[in-house]
Amino acid sequence: MAKSFSRLIAFALALAAPWIWSAEARAQKKVVFAYPSSADMGDIPSLLAWERLKKRGIEVTPKFFPKTDLAVHAVVAGEADMGSAAGIAVVKAVESGLNVRIVGEQVRNEWQLVTPVAIKEPKQLDGKRVGYHAPVTVTEALVKWMARHYKIAPNWMVIPGSEVRAEALMRGQLDATPAEIADVLNILQAKPGQFHVLISYAKIFPQLIGSMYFARADYARNNSATVEAVLEAILEVHREVEKRPALVKENALRFLPEAKPGLIDATAATYRELRIWDANGGADKERGEASVKFFEEAGLLKKGSVSFPQAFDIAPLERVLRRIGKN
Repeated sequence: MAKSFSRLIAFALALAAPWIWSAEARAQKKVVFAYPSSADMGDIPSLLAWERLKKRGIEVTPKFFPKTDLAVHAVVAGEADMGSAAGIAVVKAVESGLNVRIVGEQVRNEWQLVTPVAIKEPKQLDGKRVGYHAPVTVTEALVKWMARHYKIAPNWMVIPGSEVRAEALMRGQLDATPAEIADVLNILQAKPGQFHVLISYAKIFPQLIGSMYFARADYARNNSATVEAVLEAILEVHREVEKRPALVKENALRFLPEAKPGLIDATAATYRELRIWDANGGADKERGEASVKFFEEAGLLKKGSVSFPQAFDIAPLERVLRRIGKN
């Protein structure tokens, strides 16, 4: 009798779970989301997800910060509830003792090192001007890894903004820089035959995490239903883009009015080829541990200072995947 009663309770709880989840999500109706720069192509799925969440009773207010560390500190300080930032920035914040956790991946590692065609191998960059976005960013990790791997000492130049560095490269003010896909395509189209991709980091480091979604640890714990609703809406868009790539083009100019129309199709096609927007959220244990190891090898993270459980909280993502299934 007792066993039957227990089964009845378990069945009732299973039936009630979706209602409890949705009720909690509705209770938290406003989310402030911090972006680490102005909107770009990688942000399109999240911006579409915010529109869908609004129809479900959750209003997400995006705030765009000019620098990655400002976005991270906005979340830490409670000025924002969640945010996106380079994975290394969040991991370094954890190393510094800040109370943040990675909850999912926004975009995979998409970076490619572009140089003039006269530079045919990385060793030629010894003493040359190599630009990256800022300290403690994925671009710094990638070029510092290159320097260690090829035993070279480039002349480092910090220039925020992939598009700004792309312009500097074309003007001869830089000899190499990691660039986002849209800027790589822009360089190759604007200066045909003069530049090329020397290193496709996206292809040689497919396990490396890129830009990540993160939240304060206490926010993720106390607002789990909202975090799950956010992740689920984002994964819905990721999966829709897989099935219908035109969704990106249809919305690119609406969200990115300054984007060059001629580059949108090519950029979206390359994003799809590299599976930049992961249909399952990207932040699994294998990739997380591989990325921490890469950051250590690049010299940006003290060996053994941060573990996967310290930097990641993928429980909300795993619950979403159990609910909607893996793709």
